[in-house]
Amino acid sequence: MSPGSPGLSDVSMTYPESPFAGEVSLSDQLLARLAVGKVYRDHKGSLTGLDFTYDGQHLVTSGEDNSVFVYSVESAHRSRHLRCEKYGCGLVRFLHNDKEAAVAATRNSAEHMLKYWDFHENKYLRFFRGHKAPITSLCPHPYEDVFLTGAQDKTVMMWDLRADKPNARIDGAGPCVAGFDQQGMVFAASVGSPKLHLFDTRNFSRGEFICFDISAHLSPDNLLVHSVQFSPCGRFLLVRTLSQLILLDAFDGTLLVEYPIAAPAGSPEALPARPSLPSFSPDSKYVMSGVSGGGTCIWQTTTGRLIQRLSGHTTQPTHVAFSPAHALAVTAAESCAWWIPEEGSQPRLLTSLHSAAAPPLMHALRNLAARTLLHWHCVCCHLPQPLSDIDAAGQSRIE
Repeated sequence: MSPGSPGLSDVSMTYPESPFAGEVSLSDQLLARLAVGKVYRDHKGSLTGLDFTYDGQHLVTSGEDNSVFVYSVESAHRSRHLRCEKYGCGLVRFLHNDKEAAVAATRNSAEHMLKYWDFHENKYLRFFRGHKAPITSLCPHPYEDVFLTGAQDKTVMMWDLRADKPNARIDGAGPCVAGFDQQGMVFAASVGSPKLHLFDTRNFSRGEFICFDISAHLSPDNLLVHSVQFSPCGRFLLVRTLSQLILLDAFDGTLLVEYPIAAPAGSPEALPARPSLPSFSPDSKYVMSGVSGGGTCIWQTTTGRLIQRLSGHTTQPTHVAFSPAHALAVTAAESCAWWIPEEGSQPRLLTSLHSAAAPPLMHALRNLAARTLLHWHCVCCHLPQPLSDIDAAGQSRIE
């Protein structure tokens, strides 16, 4: 395994205060220097969910082992381990203003619901029932106590945290996915056909205001959309199918870029059963996704130029994410790897939480070209004012 891969031993470390606080944007040069700094193997199986808090200070992961782990990003250590034996845990997302609670989808084959989970008290505050099949997408509103879900039961539902029943629903023709834009004013939904339907969040009952037919951009063998997300700047839509990852203009649906994620021609590797969920960088300049062979690629958003390929996982990462507040990328497959830029040829080694572990770590890092964690480069995100309450929503049918 090459230096800088997630094969490095797992050692707890802390981070010094960053001297680079301020408006420092990600760059090609910075991302090209990404190296693994931390690997967590807490889950006994594949990961099913991953998300950062809105301020980037905490990371949550869920797995097939019915465990949920919460990590402190500043100190790079695990802060909580929660179990959910009865319901299991699939997708998990933090809320817009809460670092101690999240919405999580169950993995219980008998009942497909969501739970509002208080991590601090380790108790469920509310259950959300309505879906009749596994939940395929979960997207909280960026400023309101509202979230969207899509499921294999051919429905998209909008929920309010204060009610256990959905306040709006779209019936589709197949498995559905949906997501809000960064301002929460619009959401996009794909409902079992190769089309994207855009809705005004505050006037949901009026139906879609525009629809993009993307079938011409997709392989005839894989027309089902597995994920759709807006870029933070609101200009782009990122669409993932089983075999393709494409970038669309969010205003007219024009195809802008197709990112190469498929295995090379002649490769015996089959398509994954569960495609990787891609991620935009906070400044919308980069796209990251797991690819065949266990790698993770980072491309320039509008040109599709490959900036970095992160290698080390044994299987295709199913979840990847950029931190909203740090120059940090996280990839998750059979383990969870944290990637951070190394600083020139003389990186500053960080202090271990456990002094006994520090000497072996320092020795290993020196033997591996001193690839280690560095101080953070801060990314500053400016958010608009919250929206007013969402209007009462109705129900619509999309063929």
